[in-house]
Amino acid sequence: MNKLVNITQESDGLVTITPGFLLLLTATAVLGGLRMTAATLLAAAVHEAGHLLAIRLLGGRIVSVGLYAGGAGIRFRGPLSYTGDAVAALSGPLAGAMLTGAALFFYGGAPGPFLSDLAAVSALYTLVNLIPASPLDGGRAVFALASVLFGPVRAETLSRILDILCCLAADAAGIWAIFCTGGNFSPLFFALFLHYSCCKAGIFGVK
Repeated sequence: MNKLVNITQESDGLVTITPGFLLLLTATAVLGGLRMTAATLLAAAVHEAGHLLAIRLLGGRIVSVGLYAGGAGIRFRGPLSYTGDAVAALSGPLAGAMLTGAALFFYGGAPGPFLSDLAAVSALYTLVNLIPASPLDGGRAVFALASVLFGPVRAETLSRILDILCCLAADAAGIWAIFCTGGNFSPLFFALFLHYSCCKAGIFGVK
């Protein structure tokens, strides 16, 4: 999950690393190994760099970056239009797509397991963030663009509908994966994470 927050007050500390992020990093290292951990960190760093660069080019000033178990949160100052907000949201997945393409290109020319892992992780990270649910980049971009076309009130309604549909789809994928792929629980964990993120943000009226 990536969350871009426009604030009006200063925040303490430029970078915040939470225990949840360190726990996730440790779990990735134990389950996937150091190579997969390095690929994951690089993919995430390029994704966030895309957001940071876009915000700066759009006139925003970065206040802080938080690293959490569920992703990263960027706090910045400076007004962005709805179009600018959509650009800032989509810049992370765009950077990830470029990294995926670069990894595949160089993997073809100079085969290496790390580049293969990097391409896979970056592609997955990019696709997940493009899901049109509010806690993700895709959902933020949909809300911003819908606000331009239909106004923020209708955009809010559309976002709530998409959140419900995305959560239901994630639930279905999680259940399907358990029974049809030999007990793969990863999609179900993502579904639970999506529900939690929506509730934490008050999207379903629950916090």
